[in-house]
Amino acid sequence: MFITVRFGDCQEALFNPNCMTKVLLEDIKKRCRLGREEIIDLSDESGNLKNLLEHKTEYATELLKARHSFILIKVDKKEGEEASTYTPLLNDIRTITSTFLQHLTRPQSSQSSISPPSRQGRRKSSGNWAKARTSLALSGELRKRIRTKKS
Repeated sequence: MFITVRFGDCQEALFNPNCMTKVLLEDIKKRCRLGREEIIDLSDESGNLKNLLEHKTEYATELLKARHSFILIKVDKKEGEEASTYTPLLNDIRTITSTFLQHLTRPQSSQSSISPPSRQGRRKSSGNWAKARTSLALSGELRKRIRTKKS
């Protein structure tokens, strides 16, 4: 599993998001030659911010879709102000459009990002697994019966 991060003058780099978000952000800073003190985030290609800073201890695979491209964003937080300024670190006029910038200036809540499956969803899938195991067990019993009848 991997993601593509776009930055600079149409540069791209592949990253493995199968780690904590904090670790992924540090690796992105290092490989994209940003200072350790820089605050960064990612957005999709529509300008929807992923709000990775709010989920530093979660695995990035829960927040980012595999094989998608993301734009590197610099976050400027000024003291005394609640709102942050978001600056795309990609120089590509085909991607960074006025629509992209409008989405970026009005970031959606963190609930808009991909959330992990709910417990109910996990229960349903485990219920399906139990059904599959039962059907496999039954098919095994049927095989035994067929073998004994042939003998």
